[in-house]
Amino acid sequence: MNLGKLTKKELMNLAAKKKVSGRSSMTKEQLIAALEPLYSKSTVSPKGRKSKAKETENLSSDTFVGYDSTPKTEVKHIKKDEYPIPTHYNKDTLVLMPVDPSKEYIYWEISDVTLNKFKSELRLSETRLLLKVFSQYNNVVTETASVSVERMGNWYFNIYAPDTLIWSELGIIDSNGAFHKILKSRVLKMPADKVSDVVDNETWLTLGGDLDKLYQLSGLGMHDSLNSRDIQKKLAKQIAQHMGSSNRSSSGK
Repeated sequence: MNLGKLTKKELMNLAAKKKVSGRSSMTKEQLIAALEPLYSKSTVSPKGRKSKAKETENLSSDTFVGYDSTPKTEVKHIKKDEYPIPTHYNKDTLVLMPVDPSKEYIYWEISDVTLNKFKSELRLSETRLLLKVFSQYNNVVTETASVSVERMGNWYFNIYAPDTLIWSELGIIDSNGAFHKILKSRVLKMPADKVSDVVDNETWLTLGGDLDKLYQLSGLGMHDSLNSRDIQKKLAKQIAQHMGSSNRSSSGK
């Protein structure tokens, strides 16, 4: 290898590879002198293969620029099914959400502890659960829907109940067919199916007198006879006069 053709940075990389001591303070000539004995070995191995020194000599000098001797870290790939989304949380839950004035979405779950407690108290060998929807309008409570369900799930109801209080209850059926409430959702008011009758008390800017007052307060001295084009011309003239007076005062200093 012709070490004299290499730059000092390339020689420093070779010295680092060969672990030459004191290389950081060496000059280019000192690096060449320290590396020559290490690259002067025979270029052919006993088996006829090229030695590493010969292979290094055949490489271009650019090969050693930016040489990184740091061992590569193996990247660990996370399996897709290593952290699956749980199918349930074993927590008592009953939530009703209005979609629009004629549709409701409900999802629920009964924990094992709660379900076993009710089965034990009612001495039931099997579980029969019922999901009910109630509405209240003018202080009259009505059971509007009911469906048999499992201990966890979700359901869409198409109940038209605009501007009405609504909630759901989930319970268990005993051997006599009686309903025993286990969970109850929050009581919500369904959205209305029309524009609100409530008018806010905010005051909005109106054209005409209010606009004229704003221009008068700005110092333009508006009159009722001026139209939008006249307003624009007068405003431009006012600005020009103001700019002219400012320039005269500046030049006078």
